[in-house]
Amino acid sequence: MNQSVDLRMLDALEIFHYSYRFQNRLFILVLEKQVNLQNIITDLRVLYSAHIQIIVICHDHDKLINLLQVWNNRGCPFQHVPKVNDAGPTEADAASIEKILLKGNIPVLNLATVAQSDPDSTNGDHFAMNLASFLSVDKVFFLSAEPGLIIDDQFLSHTTSEELIQYLSPAHEINIGQQRLQYLVEENLRQGFDIVLLEGKSGCLFQEIFTHRGIGTLLTSSYPNTIRKAGLSDVMDIALLMKPYVQSSIILPVAEDDLARDIANYYVYTVNNSIVAAAKLTTYDESAEMAKFCTLPRYQGKGRAHELAERLIETAKTVGKKSIFSLSIDPRMFDFFQNLGFSECDRHDLPEDWRKNYDLSRPSKAFRLIIPTSSRS
Repeated sequence: MNQSVDLRMLDALEIFHYSYRFQNRLFILVLEKQVNLQNIITDLRVLYSAHIQIIVICHDHDKLINLLQVWNNRGCPFQHVPKVNDAGPTEADAASIEKILLKGNIPVLNLATVAQSDPDSTNGDHFAMNLASFLSVDKVFFLSAEPGLIIDDQFLSHTTSEELIQYLSPAHEINIGQQRLQYLVEENLRQGFDIVLLEGKSGCLFQEIFTHRGIGTLLTSSYPNTIRKAGLSDVMDIALLMKPYVQSSIILPVAEDDLARDIANYYVYTVNNSIVAAAKLTTYDESAEMAKFCTLPRYQGKGRAHELAERLIETAKTVGKKSIFSLSIDPRMFDFFQNLGFSECDRHDLPEDWRKNYDLSRPSKAFRLIIPTSSRS
């Protein structure tokens, strides 16, 4: 089959994968003043088509009602909620909104009302969090002119509230403000649902929700992290993890059937039961190869691949291998292997069974680690 068609189908599988994962989940979307609802209409239609429940909180304006009516006529069932309790959302307000959701509609609340009940929060933070406390919310999204969370000129794609506590002081420059970040951290720790900060432009929700890359900042609690052997149910997750690495030629393509056949050789790193990194361990006579390292972009740079590699090295040692090797064309991986204690070696010194199945014209470098034997007492 045409390779471009294969890649397009893999893109479609990625979308369906996340669509299934978030089906019937509830998201609250808060549009700050700089974000026009019209800009994300297509995103909302995609979420609605994926059977994701949505509550929209946005700034009211003269054209809002007409805009909602236009899109209602085109099959996107918005329902304007003109008034909530002046003191903030109550359990009764939440129940009314739930009824709208049960009808298959998208409730739209206006921030003009929110400002009356929460004058210190023009972006609707307190209102959204109070409303979420009455509902089974999976994520709360804040859409603004900012691309996400930036601290001391560093963009954070993924972080935890526990990690952010160290930055809650005037010594650090925070693009959304220290007071606001502190409030979001406190609410994340208190209520437990994920918080997402992203730029409110066309395609932002699609890229954040339906792709492995994400686009904004994902703020979570500290979830349990585990490394385990992969199973057949992990094949699609691993294939999607590999996709950008294959497209950039960093790792060689793997057919899904081959991945399924060799799945017992793969190990995965999970965060809150979601796979964020993977690698493969193949054994030979006296050595082993670790390969196919891939990590979700927003989880890179936090030592997860290093932990995964250490697990593979320990596994190779446990089964009596004298050395372990790996290859890459990516200069970043050269440093990665050397930091693990590997030394560059000649590819012709690697196992014959490996060499006969490898294209030596590929401009890769090989690295090898001699595994120390356990000392006898």
